Amino acid sequence: MSNSIKNLIDFHAKAEKLKVNTRHSWLTDASRQESVAEHTWMLCLLAILLSDRLEKPVDLLKSLKMLVVHDLAEAVTGDIPAHEVSKRQDAKQAEERKAFQRIVSGLPKGNADEIVSLWEEFEKRETPEARFCSSLDKLEAVMQHNLSSIDTWNQGDFNIHPYYKDDHFDFDPFMRKLKDAVDRQSMEKIVAAKAESRIDAKHLERYRKGN
Repeated sequence: MSNSIKNLIDFHAKAEKLKVNTRHSWLTDASRQESVAEHTWMLCLLAILLSDRLEKPVDLLKSLKMLVVHDLAEAVTGDIPAHEVSKRQDAKQAEERKAFQRIVSGLPKGNADEIVSLWEEFEKRETPEARFCSSLDKLEAVMQHNLSSIDTWNQGDFNIHPYYKDDHFDFDPFMRKLKDAVDRQSMEKIVAAKAESRIDAKHLERYRKGN
C-alpha cells in the first residue's frame, strides 16, 4: 500500500470520530444527543436551502467546504458547550489549531492547507461565506434545542439560548428575519414550560414587546 493511500485511510479514521463524538444538543429522540457529524450534515442542508436567499451572493461550494471542515478539530477535542465556563473553553481555539494540524498531517499539502485555511476563515468571520456559515452554525444549535425536550436543557442553556449570538445575523435581511422567528419559537417554548424564571429578565421583556 502506498503512503498516500495509507494516509487517506488514516485521515478517514480520524474524521470518523465526528460520527461518534456527541454535542451538547439532544435530539427529538430523547434517548441520545446528536453527533458532531449530524450537526454538520444539517448545516450543509441549510446552506443549500438558504444561500440563494441572501441579499449578497456567497460561493455555495466554498461555504459547504467550510461547514464540512469547521468542526473537524472536535474529532480530537470533543465538543465544548458554548455556555461552559472552564479552562478548556479558554484554550479552545489554541487546542483546535493543534488538533487540525494533527488531523491533516498525513494529507497532501494542498488538501491540508485548504482545510486549515477554511477553518481559519470561518473563525475570523470576515468574508461573506464565513459570516453565512457562522450564522448557520449558531442558528442550527438554537433550532435543535427548540426541537428537543426542554427537560434536556440545563441552566447553561437557559442562560445563553434566548437570542443567542444575535449580532451574527445582522449581515443579511433574510437571515435576520429567520433568526427572529427562531428566537420567538425559543421564547414560546420557555414560556409554555413556565420556565421564565430561568432566563434573564431582559429576554422576557423583549419577547413581550414582540421584538
